[in-house]
Amino acid sequence: MELKDISYNFKYIDIENIWHIFNCLSNNTFSSIELSYGKNGANTISCETMMSVLKTIEVIDFCCDRNAYSDGYTLIRKFRDDLMQYLFILNVIQNKHGLSDKEFQEYPLEPEFILKVINKNIEILINGERKLKAELAMEKWIYDELDKLENIKDRKKFFGTSKYKSYLIINNKKVEHIFKYFLADKWEVENRKLNNYVHSNGKKYLTDNYVHPGKTEKDKELIETMNNIVDIFLSVLIMIDSTKCHSSDYVDALEMGIQLVEGNQYWVCPAIFEYMNKRFDKKLLSYIQKNEGYGMQFFEA
Repeated sequence: MELKDISYNFKYIDIENIWHIFNCLSNNTFSSIELSYGKNGANTISCETMMSVLKTIEVIDFCCDRNAYSDGYTLIRKFRDDLMQYLFILNVIQNKHGLSDKEFQEYPLEPEFILKVINKNIEILINGERKLKAELAMEKWIYDELDKLENIKDRKKFFGTSKYKSYLIINNKKVEHIFKYFLADKWEVENRKLNNYVHSNGKKYLTDNYVHPGKTEKDKELIETMNNIVDIFLSVLIMIDSTKCHSSDYVDALEMGIQLVEGNQYWVCPAIFEYMNKRFDKKLLSYIQKNEGYGMQFFEA
């Protein structure tokens, strides 16, 4: 079977543009693996969420084309929830409680001690005594143990979109700031809408699957909801780890052995850069650029 036989042909250019954003993120998360150590040893988080999201976006486009708006919004809810879960997992895994900075400094910066430091840090992480409850719950998700009956308390305490949002706001001051000053209204409006569709809070949320006067306006409304979810996701992702949005130019140059362009390690994936500079409030863009932490170039001056 040829690739053209299995690739999806989008009906809506705006949804396809969103797909390209997550295709870029899929490639980047594949090449920047997050490593976790727990009771079952090492495990990794790579591009799993982004690969799944790519398929979800395709089916949302299909639902929109077939006028199945109730199904489309239900899938957008999944799209939103999966992305928020990824942000929660990423924030937890990047703030592991192994050796402290003070303990690292106690080891001399000499080659023979490097392996000792690495092994000691892994030993502490596997032991798990220093880990917060969120880290231990996250490990159960990684090891596919979260669905077991004995882990119901962890599911109820840490897993669920409202819990991801609360955790991120409490544990990341930059995320707290952008939600408070830029994303709060957008979140509330879309969260209410998605809940209404998922729970069929009214007859119209059922009949939207087959009664569709004003199709063009319904299409625009659904796509705007998707865009708002992407706005929120990208803003929070960049506050956690902006390098996930990098362009492939730097890596491509290294792999192909061609001359590097100065500063191209700070370039952002074109699909993300163009989307943000078209969609984002200038004050939000300015805050992101000043606080992303890695020198990535998000703002079009």
